Amino acid sequence: MTDHILSALTVLTDEFMTDHTLSVLTAWATSVAALAAAAGVCVSWRGIAKQNAQANASREDFKLSLAADLSMKLDDRFNPEDFRQTRSHAAQALLSGQKLVDTEDVFDFFETVGLLVRTGALTKELAYSFFYHWINLYWVAGQGYIQEKRKVAKSLWEDFEYLYNIVQQLERMKDADSEDLKLAEQPQRLRTLLNEEIVEEEIPLHPTVKFSKTDPMDNH
Repeated sequence: MTDHILSALTVLTDEFMTDHTLSVLTAWATSVAALAAAAGVCVSWRGIAKQNAQANASREDFKLSLAADLSMKLDDRFNPEDFRQTRSHAAQALLSGQKLVDTEDVFDFFETVGLLVRTGALTKELAYSFFYHWINLYWVAGQGYIQEKRKVAKSLWEDFEYLYNIVQQLERMKDADSEDLKLAEQPQRLRTLLNEEIVEEEIPLHPTVKFSKTDPMDNH
């Protein structure tokens, strides 16, 4: 009787151990699979993150390239002979206080540059590098006319003003004691800089009059 009981207990124990072992193995395998899946997700996430970083870097490089190209085109627009004449007329108007309407093309140019900076098409650093001297000069010199025109149109040349404030911040960061930051307090220097903008206009030559080699008096 005792032997039968011990035999039955042995069988039950073996069956229990087998089921327990299978449960443990199953749980372990499930855990390993879950870890493997998690590792795969992690690797995939890192790959996606790396691709996104590379894509963002490429976009930034492309954006900077476009901005650099745009700044060069703006510089080409600002410096040719025809616009040099426009700037010259603007400077003369600001010096004399007459025909101030001649300043508006220059102000409009910087209004466009300001818009491009504000919308992110052009970096503030590039605008500062290419145009700071003239932004500062024409904004300071043009204050009287700008404020007068704003009595009628309050938002006139707002992006020019935005641009002026942005580049002034950059100049202040670069050199807090810069003389250019004090230009509004230096009327004589302001006049000197405006005079430097004035170019001598070419006077068209009169057609050359060709005389006959025969003296008309010879006929008399």
